[in-house]
Amino acid sequence: MTGMTGPAVVVGVSPNSGSPGALRWGADEARLRGVPLRAVMAWHSPRPPAGPTALASVHTASGAATGAEAAAVETLRGFVAGALGSADGVECRVVEGTAVNALISAAGEAELLVVGESRAGAAGTVRTGWLAPQLISKAHCPVVVMPNSHVT
Repeated sequence: MTGMTGPAVVVGVSPNSGSPGALRWGADEARLRGVPLRAVMAWHSPRPPAGPTALASVHTASGAATGAEAAAVETLRGFVAGALGSADGVECRVVEGTAVNALISAAGEAELLVVGESRAGAAGTVRTGWLAPQLISKAHCPVVVMPNSHVT
């Protein structure tokens, strides 16, 4: 994966919250370490519809995925700019797949992986705790989990 290797501080960015606290903390840590900041967000390509139109969709699926990927990159750059004031100098990457797989892949040679603790989900359900344990057990670098008080 081009541009995804080498020492860096990798910040996992939530497509829901934008992870501003994790981005700010990760940016400070990257500056202290003298390494790049790499913001990473997982995404899923659109699936073609099932049924009689599915065959026609096969021809446009790659174009739709490219458009969806470009939109995801722009969303990520917007989150980074919102948290840091600018996305300049930040490696913004979207990786297709689950959050865990995307972040583990992106953090292959990273010095540090930073994620924000999950916020309350729909209807007040708390989703906290599902991502961090998986990352901690699978990552080949230290993992920092920012508490909710720093995530806002």
